[in-house]
Amino acid sequence: MEARVKASLERAGYVGGDNLLVVALSGGPDSMALLHSLLNLRDSAGLRLHVAHLNHNFREEAEEDARFASAVSDQLGLPATIGKADPVAYQRKMGISSFEEAAREVRYAFLTEVAERNGAVALALGHTADDLAETVLMHVIRGSGIHGLRGMEEVSTWRSREGDREAVLIRPLLDVMKSETAAYCRQRGIAFREDPGNRLLRFTRNRVRHELLPALESYNPRIKDALVRLAHSSAMNVDYLEGEVAKVWPTLTEQKDHSIVLDSGILAALHPLLRRMTLRRAYQQLAGDTRRLEEGHLKAMEDFAAGPPGKYMDLPRGLRLQTGYGRLILGRGAETPNPFPPLAEEYQLSLPGSEDEEVTEIPGWRITARLVASPDVRINDPLVASLSLDAIGDSLLIRTRRPGDRFQPLGMDREKKLQDFYVNEKIPREWRDRVPLVVSERGIAWVVGHRIAHWARVKDGAGGPDCMALRIRFEEVRQ
Repeated sequence: MEARVKASLERAGYVGGDNLLVVALSGGPDSMALLHSLLNLRDSAGLRLHVAHLNHNFREEAEEDARFASAVSDQLGLPATIGKADPVAYQRKMGISSFEEAAREVRYAFLTEVAERNGAVALALGHTADDLAETVLMHVIRGSGIHGLRGMEEVSTWRSREGDREAVLIRPLLDVMKSETAAYCRQRGIAFREDPGNRLLRFTRNRVRHELLPALESYNPRIKDALVRLAHSSAMNVDYLEGEVAKVWPTLTEQKDHSIVLDSGILAALHPLLRRMTLRRAYQQLAGDTRRLEEGHLKAMEDFAAGPPGKYMDLPRGLRLQTGYGRLILGRGAETPNPFPPLAEEYQLSLPGSEDEEVTEIPGWRITARLVASPDVRINDPLVASLSLDAIGDSLLIRTRRPGDRFQPLGMDREKKLQDFYVNEKIPREWRDRVPLVVSERGIAWVVGHRIAHWARVKDGAGGPDCMALRIRFEEVRQ
């Protein structure tokens, strides 16, 4: 036991150097085995220990557990902090659906406070290989991605829901089974407490432990070992993939005060798995953690990123993802920067001759216009449009919206208020004054990035050398 615990500490860099660890002590066999192992390694590993126990005030035996933890600390000559909290009240206050999640947050916040007060480098937790297997299985049930299949990491960082506090967690027993911790305690005459709450089937983990895992063992008696191997394999895959994301991160992203801007083109060129991991990393940097970010959110973010500019989707923890012209912006609601360059005036668009290409430079944009014969109207780039040359006439302006503007979107038989179109397209209110419009004498021919006018379309069946269209391309010029 001690050899495996020491190996874990060495991997984490906590051997030597007079490191103080806060040891979370519930009084059960796992935490008691961890405490005694660390105590036996204290001199050789250069450790100092501080015991911490939180009374959740949830069971009748909770007070006895607290007295037991205090007595053990006194007997071993270790400093201890015994606290009390009310996870149920915290759950109600924060609107958390799971009591287990609320209790974990309260417990980690308490342990973090103890660590901060005493200058500890990490919190030592007694999670075992059984806990790891259960966690992996719970994540499979929820439909987690590859990150969830890691279960629990040997070393990780916990952050508070508000993002204002954090602590390093180390789990030295992740390679040890619960049966081994109980045997370790019995062989050495180490007393421990049994938690009757571990058998309450209203908690998901307990149902997995007492119902699902035994059922799976009828298919594979070593199912726990298999789940632990899956966790380790997933951790190696995640480590490699995160390294690949790190390689493209500097060219892909631009970090601002309260947002991250991603290059849509570079993001789209990545393998789908790397795309999701990139989006996950961006979310984690702003939110502090990914506890509320599910695989379904990442799939929705990936699909959304491929959509037209000027739209947004809300995400957990108050974050908002918005599409811009060639960019994707992740930020906090109103703090998210407007992705469109401001247009203070109207500008005449230079139109080409028979075979020429004309370029118009305006603040923030480079606009290319050229004539094309028999155009392919199926264009996937939201910043490119083909307009009927006969319909648009010989003069086009670039401007933003004005009061009373109306627009006939492609596919509709009548005009509507441009304001209503913006609302239907979910263009954020603060962005609408910057959306470029291509306007002819007949009206708005193209809301750039969204839709052309129905009357400006190249009609089906048009073709031949006499069928000409104007192909317009907008390219953002970043300052």
